[in-house]
Amino acid sequence: MNIENRKFRILSIDGGGLRGLIPLQVIREIEDITKRPIHKTFDLIAGTSTGGLLTCALSFGDVQSTIGNTRKYSLDQIEDIYLSRGKEIFAKSNHLMNTYNSLRKWVRPEFNPKNLSKILDEYFGDNRITSCLKPIFITSFNIHRNIPIYFTTREATLQEEKNATLHEICRATSAAPTYFPSYSFNYDSENVVCIDGGIVMNNPAIGALIEVLGNSDYKHYKVDDKRIDLKDISILSLGTGRTKKNINSSFSHKWGRKNWIKPIIDISTGGPVKIVHNQINTLFKASNLEKNYFRIDIDIDEKYSEMSDSNPDTLNYLLNQAKSQITNNHTLKTKLEIFLKENGIV
Repeated sequence: MNIENRKFRILSIDGGGLRGLIPLQVIREIEDITKRPIHKTFDLIAGTSTGGLLTCALSFGDVQSTIGNTRKYSLDQIEDIYLSRGKEIFAKSNHLMNTYNSLRKWVRPEFNPKNLSKILDEYFGDNRITSCLKPIFITSFNIHRNIPIYFTTREATLQEEKNATLHEICRATSAAPTYFPSYSFNYDSENVVCIDGGIVMNNPAIGALIEVLGNSDYKHYKVDDKRIDLKDISILSLGTGRTKKNINSSFSHKWGRKNWIKPIIDISTGGPVKIVHNQINTLFKASNLEKNYFRIDIDIDEKYSEMSDSNPDTLNYLLNQAKSQITNNHTLKTKLEIFLKENGIV
């Protein structure tokens, strides 16, 4: 590790359902380069929706380990959630039920959350934010008060009523409208009703940056016991795949609520991802800190872009594209290695 260039390092992971397989491959590459688990490389991990689930899994400590600071799950075990359990989370109907469910999803969420809850129980039990080995930042939106809500290690250690369980956080950040029902639980001494954080911040990098800059007086966000400024922060932002999908705008002037439902969700999650990238990129460039920020994402075909598609062909496609565009991309790997080196990671 290059101590001289030591930064406060933020890893940010976008939302995107089963496309979370894509940033996971980047994390594999980083662990291969650094020869250590990702939680020992970054100082804060931020995530939205599937990125939030990855954040928890990547930082969850093994309480039974005799070696301190040990992650509970390997990358293979985390990847298995997508490859083997995705079909449980986004359970498909049999042919006899297809017609019924096609009508039902117009008035009810498309998927029952019981399988997701079961898996979260298996992986996290009743462990809380403070079970994570590194500070986390996970987004959601409280529709009860119509405000964003951020689950952070900082607040969890300061206020017991904000030390939510990882199960609760994962359900809150991934309760995507039309896919899953909103998620209600007790947090900060009141009942909150949460939906997917991707609705307001599908790329959580900007939120994580403000969290660190705005609270650098706390012990969580310091480098060598000094207050953190922008120059002291580096961000690696990981996307979950982008498509060139275009809305059929020539007919949009005739659309009502029914036609706008799916496009407006795509716009509200996809548009802000690009906005946040442009904002952070501009901010660091304006301060002559371009080397402190790096964004990795890949192009995927619209055919394979549905975030709930657990078809093996789709999952294999995502893995193959991640391998082709990231793992086997010499130019990108060189840029990643330079970023890691210039920010004191290797």
